[in-house]
Amino acid sequence: MNQQLPLRFRLAGHTSLEDYVGSAPDRLMQLGQLVYLVGGSGSGKSHLLQGLCHHELERGGTAVFMPMMPTLEPSILSSLESFDLVCLDDIDAVLSESLSTSAAWQEALFHLINGCKDQGKKLVMSSAVPVSDLQVELGDLRSRLKAAYHLGTDDLSDDEKLAVIKLKARRRGFEMGEDVCAFILSRSQRDMHHLARLVEQLDEETLRQQKKVTIPFVKSALGL
Repeated sequence: MNQQLPLRFRLAGHTSLEDYVGSAPDRLMQLGQLVYLVGGSGSGKSHLLQGLCHHELERGGTAVFMPMMPTLEPSILSSLESFDLVCLDDIDAVLSESLSTSAAWQEALFHLINGCKDQGKKLVMSSAVPVSDLQVELGDLRSRLKAAYHLGTDDLSDDEKLAVIKLKARRRGFEMGEDVCAFILSRSQRDMHHLARLVEQLDEETLRQQKKVTIPFVKSALGL
């Protein structure tokens, strides 16, 4: 199998573990085969999983990152234990009481967990809710999930969010002053997913307009 599955699941370029501010990456690296990562929307779950995949690929291993969506077929989990690292994002999206295929997803996930364990491969799953809030009726699967290492994303302070914005900008090749970062944080949604998108927009606009990133430029480029 290739190191990554379909093109729609390609890793984002700016999602290295070094770009994540907080203690979660170090803890994630130290945990064993089966990890359950919990965090709300925009808390950095996808970033952490993709960063972990980048790390595995850089060290010569094989990895796959897969966002879980109800539009997929449960059979897509078949044979993923052939990878050294499997990262499933938002498993709560397919373990829904209202989803007609939920039972099939539960079965497929149970077999994947067993397959990764038997092959000695690492499986990391993310969810917006703890295991106790998942709609899981398959008892064996619930037991496996409860037995996983449980890890939460970091709740960043405003100063840490400012550090993330500056770091993401620097990784993209442009600088943002403290005043610009503080302005963005004060005028936009404060979750990291949204803030990361704003940095991407600024990157595109700086390349297009060839201008320095100032507060007036940010106001114009982002409409803040």
